[in-house]
Amino acid sequence: MSQTDLEAALAALEKTWKPLDVRIKTVEHEVATSCSRLTLRLHFPAFRERETTVNDLIEVVSKYLARFCLPRKQLSETYAKKATLDDEEYHLELTRLDHEAASLFIRGNRLANKNGEGGELLLYLMTEWILQAPQIIAKMSLKTNRQVPAHGSDGIHVKYDAATGKLVIFSGEAKLQKSISKAIRSAVESIGNALNAEQINHELALIKRNLDFSGLDDTAKAALIEYINPYGSNSNARIEAVTCLIAFDFKAFERIRASANNDDPEAAFAAAARKAIARVAPIIAKALTDAGLSNRQIELFLFPLPSTDTFRTLFQNRIGWTEG
Repeated sequence: MSQTDLEAALAALEKTWKPLDVRIKTVEHEVATSCSRLTLRLHFPAFRERETTVNDLIEVVSKYLARFCLPRKQLSETYAKKATLDDEEYHLELTRLDHEAASLFIRGNRLANKNGEGGELLLYLMTEWILQAPQIIAKMSLKTNRQVPAHGSDGIHVKYDAATGKLVIFSGEAKLQKSISKAIRSAVESIGNALNAEQINHELALIKRNLDFSGLDDTAKAALIEYINPYGSNSNARIEAVTCLIAFDFKAFERIRASANNDDPEAAFAAAARKAIARVAPIIAKALTDAGLSNRQIELFLFPLPSTDTFRTLFQNRIGWTEG
């Protein structure tokens, strides 16, 4: 199988993410850092008048929980039943998937001593949508299996880079904290752990053991193995990278909400966000450099929110998370 064929096979796994265009906005900027392989991306929830639509964002992203949590093969097998079931039966099948995904997500987070904040789901969507790198392994379905050591990153995505002929394997890390400075410190630590040789080998082993659930055909799976097998002919053409989401509290939302003379709140917000990213970019670069990560490929999504606590609570309520 040629590299072009592998690119086509991975592209076939990509989905349409049009609903996200409405809910998540992008701030274009020209901020660069001393870390040449670091890409800083800046996004925020859309405004309606001067209010952010965080509730709508939660409603939309939660609809993708099954895609995030469940193996692609399981989803495909369920979708294939549409031709043999009546509308009511098929609806019940889809509802079952949603319930199973929510249960996996909640149980997986509790086993990992996490609080189900939703950051990893948002990162999954941004990685598939913005980077066009499909998730190759649904790690949440592994984290709930005590027989499978699936610790480590929040997700594993892959992308074939036609310009270089290399396969990029992204480990995902999501941080949702009130303070951006604390989020940066936590993110850099997690990025360093994800790019540790032992952790990379663990993630590659997970891919090999679970490729049957990836949705790739046998030929595509064999081609992918050539990139992750140390004896493979393309193993030196593999890039180990990280995609990371940092969500944090940003006071500009409140200032825009309180302004009575603001006819274009998103433009005003973008201006404030550009100033903020210019301030924090050197801090991020220094933290990565101090950690010995200045030459590693990192895709960093900065996602300011009016309140990370509110985002977390809304998400938990939406998926049926209860204490205990």
